[in-house]
Amino acid sequence: MKKIFLLMTGILFLIFETNAQKLPLGPKPFKAPCTTLIGNTLLPVAIDTAKGRSVANNDIIWENGDVILVRFMDNVGSQQLRNMIMQHAKSWESYANITFKFVPDNTPITNIRVKLGGREDKIGHNSRLGIGCNDVPQNLQTLNLDTSDFIDYKAYLDQYKNGGAFLQYLKSKGTDFKNYTYKDFYNDVNAFKDPNMKWNYEAMRGTTAHEFGHSLGLLHEQSYPNGIKWNKDTVYKYYAEYQGWDKEKVDFNVLEASDFFYTNGTSYDPVSIMHYPVEAWQTLDGYTVGYNNDLSEGDKKIIAALYPKGQKVSKLAVPKIKITNIGYGDVKMDNVKKGILIYPSFDISTSAVLGSVYFVARLTTEDGEYYIPTANENYSWNKMAATYIKMKLLPSSKTSYNKSGQKNLELFFPFKEMPDLEGKKVKIQFSVYQDDVVNNRYQKLTFNFLSSPLTVPK
Repeated sequence: MKKIFLLMTGILFLIFETNAQKLPLGPKPFKAPCTTLIGNTLLPVAIDTAKGRSVANNDIIWENGDVILVRFMDNVGSQQLRNMIMQHAKSWESYANITFKFVPDNTPITNIRVKLGGREDKIGHNSRLGIGCNDVPQNLQTLNLDTSDFIDYKAYLDQYKNGGAFLQYLKSKGTDFKNYTYKDFYNDVNAFKDPNMKWNYEAMRGTTAHEFGHSLGLLHEQSYPNGIKWNKDTVYKYYAEYQGWDKEKVDFNVLEASDFFYTNGTSYDPVSIMHYPVEAWQTLDGYTVGYNNDLSEGDKKIIAALYPKGQKVSKLAVPKIKITNIGYGDVKMDNVKKGILIYPSFDISTSAVLGSVYFVARLTTEDGEYYIPTANENYSWNKMAATYIKMKLLPSSKTSYNKSGQKNLELFFPFKEMPDLEGKKVKIQFSVYQDDVVNNRYQKLTFNFLSSPLTVPK
């Protein structure tokens, strides 16, 4: 009887070994990190060192109550997948006075365009920040999602090990199981056309909400000042190897970015949906943060403050001023008035908050490479020879200056107020600065033009 039992046990073991596959070889591929670039959007002008802040850029948030038009690109993605992505994106609407309105793929003008990709095209997960989406041409995406990260690979690994449909697919294509790696496995899962795709719903929810949080102006929480004791050497090596980022880009986008953010009175939130996962090897003290797949209470608080329901304008809103349709304008000598007349040409529009700007015309050397210093305090911008006008702009307004032959903005620089330049050639550089009283800085909005050389008369 004992021999029969042992024989049956051996037969069952052989049957199991015949049908079950060993685990794939090598390391498991990791989830694509969010590669949203903070540094491409912010102007590194001043540093706010306050301790309590939210990781948000108030300069780029939408207007409170905005309806943001969103479409998918290239007719990619099943309706089931799209429905889930739309649901997770709209989770922000429960706490913010903002609407993501998903429109047909052929809608000509939208604010956000979503490209669904995979491992093969290496688009990763990333988004343009806030109203920066409006600066992207309509034929290009503003938000990328690597949908291969949304697949439940464990379900297919179980099929691989236990003789399911996925294993039969591998056998039908003549797979070499002796040298089968995790990389092969992930690629085969993505190529396997499963009519009943197995999804990792948590990963899909967390990643989608994270990227749409960026599109609302939220930034990475791990960049909160002094929140994490980074092991910088290992972080630099990681991003250099897997993202091709140099030290400067890692510093600005991962380690130091929030030094440029507005203070909104919040504290570090390790469970924020906007927080990167942090591995122990990335920190000096072994601190870790897992994958956050749900909006935290801190996320709900800050998004409700940036886009408050029941209010027309958020208390955190700052003036947002946009310069468009910039032309050369007109610069000329006036020997009657004894000075230079400058007529810049552009359109300027404002948000719902009253703002102030400076229109600045500075003297440069003939080659346009250097500003000209001055001791004249009345005709100076940062101790460089200049004339300027400060102007308050009405909320939600749009104005055109010096367009269609109209002269409605003039800057005048008297010869007698200039440094000793008689007989020398100079250029005029025109620029616009926003008076950022919140952070005690002047934020440069644009350079309009650099004039042709002018000879200052004797």
